[in-house]
Amino acid sequence: MSLETTLSDITAKLRQGRFPNEQAISQGIVLRILQELGWDSWDTNVVWPEYQTGEGRADFALCYPPSKPAIFIEVKQPGKAEDAVRQALEYAFHTGVPFIVLTDGKTWSFYLPAEQGSYEDRRVYKLDLFERSSNEAALILDRYLARTNVESGTALENARNEYRSRNRKSQSRAAIPNAWRELVEKGDELLVDLLASAVESKTGIRPGDDDVAEYLASLGRSSGIETTQRTVPPSSTLPAPINRATRFAGESTRGGHLVLLGKTYPYGNAKEAMVFVLRELAKTDAGFLERCSAHPDAQGRKRRYIARTAEELYPDRPDLRDHQESLPGGWLVSTNLNNVLKKTIVRLATEVANLSFGKDVVVDF
Repeated sequence: MSLETTLSDITAKLRQGRFPNEQAISQGIVLRILQELGWDSWDTNVVWPEYQTGEGRADFALCYPPSKPAIFIEVKQPGKAEDAVRQALEYAFHTGVPFIVLTDGKTWSFYLPAEQGSYEDRRVYKLDLFERSSNEAALILDRYLARTNVESGTALENARNEYRSRNRKSQSRAAIPNAWRELVEKGDELLVDLLASAVESKTGIRPGDDDVAEYLASLGRSSGIETTQRTVPPSSTLPAPINRATRFAGESTRGGHLVLLGKTYPYGNAKEAMVFVLRELAKTDAGFLERCSAHPDAQGRKRRYIARTAEELYPDRPDLRDHQESLPGGWLVSTNLNNVLKKTIVRLATEVANLSFGKDVVVDF
């Protein structure tokens, strides 16, 4: 099996949430990819698991010559890869390893610990398997992690050349419109809160999160550069604010109908629609909600939207922990979400169930 084929298979399973924890990512993603890149994953003197550094244990050390680490790979649970940057850099400093990789299976970040600047400055490249074709992803992984490239020193040389490249900033600048569009279309919580707070500071009245999210989503539907050049309108042009208590409860009064596998069901608000779809799809699949919780879109910057405990749903907001609904198998879903995020959850649930959003599952909120 080629690396491209392996990556296609891995990406499809990632979208279905089939790698819920670090162990699953290590076994089902990292070791598979390393094997395709020429590493003998059964030889623990070459692919050394739990390598002791003095400061802790690196998840994997790629060694050349055998038993001498050339690259550390740190594996984290979905959405948490960047939380390990400082830890991984400390491992590298204490062992003299010049190159480290952080991954949650979906994203792969490559760092040069010895370079100058912030953690972000020392990141050479970040690969997102959802954003690149399998062919592109294979080329990038080969460039930095192929065994022949690591042993010849080409991988490290490639990383250092990339770090010094003058084209890096222009490439990232060109990607701004698409990144902005994705943030606003998904109802990003931080973005919604920033805009709502700015309106509140100008008028003394905070608009509803749903109103702000819907406005941002309308920007996301605009084209590329035009989207980035639009300015936030005065608060008078935003929809009228809704009651603050309703906003925190995450409940819209807007009802409608949804279609699930050919059948039409009424709902009273977006929360009801989201919960209904999750419950129905979970009825015949015991692992469905666990896979949903592992999906990248089921996690915010600080919290999860589908979890086992209210603390995971609202780690920093104990006052909101009653705003959740029970799902089969002891799972919970947050209801303190704007409607755009609720629709995002319905969409990811459809994807995890291997159905087609807009065809097998249709919602109109």
